[in-house]
Amino acid sequence: MRTLLLYVFLILPVAAQEEQLASVFDEANRLYLEQKYEAAAGKYESIVRNGWSSAEVYYNLGNAYYKLGRVQYAVLNYERAKRLAPNDEDLLVNLQLANQQLTDTVEAVPELFLYAWADALLTLFTLDTMVVLMYVLFLLTLTLFSLFLFAGTVERKRALLLSGMLCALLLFFGAANYTVQSYRENTTEYAVVMADVANIKSAPDKGGNDLFVIHRGLKVQVLDAVNTWRKIRLADGKVGWIPQQLIEVI
Repeated sequence: MRTLLLYVFLILPVAAQEEQLASVFDEANRLYLEQKYEAAAGKYESIVRNGWSSAEVYYNLGNAYYKLGRVQYAVLNYERAKRLAPNDEDLLVNLQLANQQLTDTVEAVPELFLYAWADALLTLFTLDTMVVLMYVLFLLTLTLFSLFLFAGTVERKRALLLSGMLCALLLFFGAANYTVQSYRENTTEYAVVMADVANIKSAPDKGGNDLFVIHRGLKVQVLDAVNTWRKIRLADGKVGWIPQQLIEVI
């Protein structure tokens, strides 16, 4: 009886809300196809405000803002979608197109080949995908070692042992990858400049010297926070301080 009550009072309302938000999503898509981009963006935003965020919602929201010419909002939502679907080709193309509309062209500091290769390997799968892969590898490793114990021939035992060790090794590397990627996501913060023009200061104070100027849509790394100021770093290594209200965290 208690389980039934829990289902009625907790699960059913959640299911009803998801169904309602799915209906709003369909309506937003219809408005987008009718080229009513302002209305479509409003619908997508309402979905995000209600906590139903996904790569598809952010991607469509970015498309709506791109059509409206609000490139900073397009980049922001494309980047948010990229965190959830880093290998989506359509998303990456649209993000590249949006970045081409930016005023600032910042050349990233060249990376060593090994570092770039390791970074690509780390971000090959999302964290959710890594969890599924590690679970499958764990079950496969357990199964192979169990079969090894009951194998009847030496050749079969050798094959099962080697296969089990290989799966165990892949599981170890997968766990290490997950740990590093999770740590990076939890400790590294990026943001998008939302103001048309932003003067970057040498200190977290209005009286600080102006170091350089950046414009809307530029992606920056957030390094530190002091009151309402954020210390940022550009892809080319430049560092400075910006008022918090001029950026939006991805």
